Amino acid sequence: MVGAGFAGMAAAIALQERRHQVLLLERRGILGGRATSYVDAPSGEDVDNGTHLMLGAYRATLDLLRRAGASDLLLEQDHLHLDYIDERGYTSLDCPRLLAPLHLLWGLAGVRMPFAARLQALRLGLAVRFGREPRGQTLAAYFARHGQGAEVRKLLWDPLATAVLNETTERGDASLFWRVLQEAFFRTHAASRGVFLRRGWAVVHDRLAAYFEARGGVLRRRALVESVVLEGGRARGVRYRQRAETKEERKAGEKADPSPADADAVVLACPWNEVAGLLSEDVRAQPPFAELHRLGASPIVSVELWLDRVVVDRVMVGLRDSEMEWVFDKGRLFGRAGAPQHLSFIVSAARRDLARPNAELVGSAVATLRRYFPAMADATVQRSHVLRDPVATFASTPELEALRPPNRTPVPGLYLAGDWTDTKLPATIEGAVRSGLAAAEAVATSSP
Repeated sequence: MVGAGFAGMAAAIALQERRHQVLLLERRGILGGRATSYVDAPSGEDVDNGTHLMLGAYRATLDLLRRAGASDLLLEQDHLHLDYIDERGYTSLDCPRLLAPLHLLWGLAGVRMPFAARLQALRLGLAVRFGREPRGQTLAAYFARHGQGAEVRKLLWDPLATAVLNETTERGDASLFWRVLQEAFFRTHAASRGVFLRRGWAVVHDRLAAYFEARGGVLRRRALVESVVLEGGRARGVRYRQRAETKEERKAGEKADPSPADADAVVLACPWNEVAGLLSEDVRAQPPFAELHRLGASPIVSVELWLDRVVVDRVMVGLRDSEMEWVFDKGRLFGRAGAPQHLSFIVSAARRDLARPNAELVGSAVATLRRYFPAMADATVQRSHVLRDPVATFASTPELEALRPPNRTPVPGLYLAGDWTDTKLPATIEGAVRSGLAAAEAVATSSP
């Protein structure tokens, strides 16, 4: 098993629970892949590499966390409640515990937007509930087809779609957004509620790793996989270099020679842009491997601020008509109230922001706070940090959706796992977990 993100961890645990012997190799010292965290030294708080919100519809993910004994790390809403703010103050999408989709209709009635926009939102909801899946078209085209005007798009659909797909509506795949709406809003009211974390993602993965190792699984961090071993046209293991794990070992500067790890099956749960480099030249030239580089990438930028006082009085707020789309009070999520207030801002599909200076991005976050939150007038920014992930997700466009590969590959014994495989979902944690489970199922039901 190569890669200890959600896909690799889910596959490894599923196979271990079936009593397979599993070796899980992770190239970094921390776990989690593209959903991880580190400890901020001055504050001692966890800082995520981008805040990832889960939903009650994340059935596979929540089940995995509960099996691993990580339920205490979850902060689950009783029902969906999202706060938005603009110059006129707060408005909320508050969906009570009613049968779906009645809970959504009730919630939309309370969101501040023009009456015409409400009718347009209802029209799209009916199209999603009773219409056909919009294959092969962008979200912008889908919205236009169903009469979604500029106001309802600006106030409701575009911010939601960009957060879900990490892609603009002009580029994003309508089918992926349609499926998310189906799963989250049209099955049960509980599926739409938000699920937050009380700690950083690395803590979650450490809990998953402890569960995996307690059942006999072997996890090796800082294990750099260099190639997949192929014999007779079949995957027979990997060659990897075990790098020093402790500070003392790294100071000693000892270099390990590549070691073979024999296996009946190999699951590559690494990012799509790393798969080809692990394969021989003749194999990487074959489909689906030859097309993986075309999946592209969409970036995410996060801005972390520590303020000398409490400015934002909600756990999560959508920022209407703002470059910064969402702000989270991470201190409150982690169980700490009061100053310093640790805020995390998220910008999805952030291609225009990757090259901007840190000071400019921090200034944009501060300007947003001053614009919407009066308490910011006298507040001071104690510290700031900007995180950029140029390859946060694959590009969720209609053209590239057809390139997402299945879990099984043409090479016997070689499997793929990751949110970028053909999960029928956007690049989400739930997609990664489902992919890992599907890869494990494919391994367990294949002949050695």
